[in-house]
Amino acid sequence: MSELGRPAEALAPAQEAVAIWRELAAAYPDRYRADLAISLANLGYRFSELGRPAEALAPAQETVAIRRELAAAHPDRYRADLARSLSNLGVLFSELGRQAEALPAEQEAVAIYRELAAAYPDRYRADLATSLRRLAAVLAGLGRPTEAEDVRRQASQITQL
Repeated sequence: MSELGRPAEALAPAQEAVAIWRELAAAYPDRYRADLAISLANLGYRFSELGRPAEALAPAQETVAIRRELAAAHPDRYRADLARSLSNLGVLFSELGRQAEALPAEQEAVAIYRELAAAYPDRYRADLATSLRRLAAVLAGLGRPTEAEDVRRQASQITQL
C-alpha cells in the first residue's frame, strides 16, 4: 500500500516524479534512463493499486521499452529488471482481458528468468517459479489447459528444489 494506505494520495507525487525523471533523462540519458524506468514502474503500480490497469498500461510499456534498451547495453545489470517489467506487463494485459498480448510478455520473462536461474539459482529460482505460474494462468486463459498444466508442474518442481 502506498502513502500509509492511501494510494490515491500517492498518484500525484508519482506523476510528478515521472515528469522530473523525464527531464533529467532527456538531458542525461546515460545517467537517468534507469531512474525514469523505476519511476514509470512506480506510477504504473499506483494506477494498479487504484484499480486502474488501463492507465497503468502505458507506463508499464514504456518501462519495458527503456529496460529493454538498458538490458541490451548492460545485460548483467538490467536483464532481471527487464524480466520483472515484462512479467508485470503481462499481468496488466491479463487484468485487461488481453491474454493474447500477455502471452509474449510472459514467455519472454520466463526465458530471461530461466537464463538467470541457470546462472544464479539461489537468487532467481523463486522469480522463475512465479513467472511460470503467471505464464500458466495466461495459457489457461487462452484455452490451452494442457500447456498450462505442464508449466504449472515446472513451477512446482522449481519450488520443491
